[in-house]
Amino acid sequence: MKKLLSILVLLTSSITFAEVSYSMPALEAGFKWNSMDSEPSSSSKQSLAWQLGGSTVFNFNEQMGLRTGLFYSERTFKFDLVDGKITYADIPLHFMFKFEDYAGVYLGPSLSMKIGDEVSTGSLTDVKSMITPITVGAQFKFMPNFGLNLFFETIPSDLAQGLKNSRGIGANLLFAFD
Repeated sequence: MKKLLSILVLLTSSITFAEVSYSMPALEAGFKWNSMDSEPSSSSKQSLAWQLGGSTVFNFNEQMGLRTGLFYSERTFKFDLVDGKITYADIPLHFMFKFEDYAGVYLGPSLSMKIGDEVSTGSLTDVKSMITPITVGAQFKFMPNFGLNLFFETIPSDLAQGLKNSRGIGANLLFAFD
């Protein structure tokens, strides 16, 4: 425990005294196709969801950084007789490898806190108030102030009773502030 505390203090103090730089600040809005598994249902269909928010990359050096921000993210589901969504506030903690100052690939978890849920028939029980999606993606600019964020996310844990293994593939349009 003392070693872990020492490492955390060392990392925190080195980040505090280092010169902080950032890149790729942007507002993002887009969509993703979601799919989940359900215990009582025999088929899972893809459904469209929305995601919007803001992101930036805090640079460790020229090629590595931490992509973070705040997003409103819907995780929708559709089965034989029921459909619905669970909405979350996501804080990504993605490690990014940058090819250029305006392009890179990333991988990492997000901290997702539940905002709300809705279902067409019945009700959801035991909805998790916090989940940890794992995301892999690529982000790049194709014009001075516009870019694209393409990603795949998976949540290997349960989201609610009977809902598990959420997957999503999406695209967000970026409005960059560089």
